[in-house]
Amino acid sequence: MHRKGLAGFPDFIRSTLRRPEAAIGARYRPHRLLMPSGEASLDFRHHAVAGEGASLNLLRYGPGIEIEAGIFDTFYMLEFPLSGGVDILYGRDRVASRPGHGLILSPGPFVRSNWRPGTTQVMLRLERDFVERAWQRHTGDPVRRTPFFKPEIDLDTPVGRRLARLFGLMVAEEIEAADSTALSPMPLVNAVLETLFAHVPCREAEPSALAAAGPLPHYVLSFKALLDDPSALPLTVSTLCERLEVSQRTLTTGMRRFTGLSPHDYLTMRRMEHARLLLERDGLPVAAVAACVGYAHAGRFAAAFRRYCGHSPARSRTLS
Repeated sequence: MHRKGLAGFPDFIRSTLRRPEAAIGARYRPHRLLMPSGEASLDFRHHAVAGEGASLNLLRYGPGIEIEAGIFDTFYMLEFPLSGGVDILYGRDRVASRPGHGLILSPGPFVRSNWRPGTTQVMLRLERDFVERAWQRHTGDPVRRTPFFKPEIDLDTPVGRRLARLFGLMVAEEIEAADSTALSPMPLVNAVLETLFAHVPCREAEPSALAAAGPLPHYVLSFKALLDDPSALPLTVSTLCERLEVSQRTLTTGMRRFTGLSPHDYLTMRRMEHARLLLERDGLPVAAVAACVGYAHAGRFAAAFRRYCGHSPARSRTLS
């Protein structure tokens, strides 16, 4: 995994909880960090390389830390620790990563993780829509389905070693690019997916079947599904409730109970996720991105984006 070369990554800062919560919450989902007693700050490092439907991330907090991440509903996460390890409550199961053992977390289960002191991980976020479409092409199934992978990956097996080599190539190419333009990571990302599809046990379900079988109320599922469409992001919570024919009070109660977020928090999260994508992938002007996600004033959008990402919208282009 080219551990020595990772020292060349930027963005190593000493920080309190607020900035890491905002930065990682914007790239993944809103979450809560809990510091151990006696620790006053983090040695926080985050570097991201975005691609179409995927982003490669290096992440470190420093001391041991607990993360209440909630439900990963819009993406998959592949985690390979370079040092330390992470113990995770994954739905009803307990899984762990450590050097030699990685994880693939599929969307759906509730996630709470405990990072051991000194943990540094390379993490590949894969958008759920991207994976589902790739799975459909792989299987040739006319029905689009969601694969759920066995989470733990032994990196000492042939499959694990191949995944580690692919991760290592992505990291090495980013380091070697330095200030020049890096090669697209997408051919390697696609090779990761093909390896997972062919060799990692999984079950599958239709998205409609998942919704029917899941514990979430139908109006919560419908609200979240509605915001999968970027054209719905500029709408207010009140207008979205009218579309769903549910009262705002009922939706708020259900969202808080089953996701830990208010409707406004969830809407803001999805707006910032889409805004980050427009800035990094399409390079749109900040004012245009603000309008796309429902902000009439670019200044208010920039303030919200900074709270979630820890940096300005203009700087987000430099992370692509």
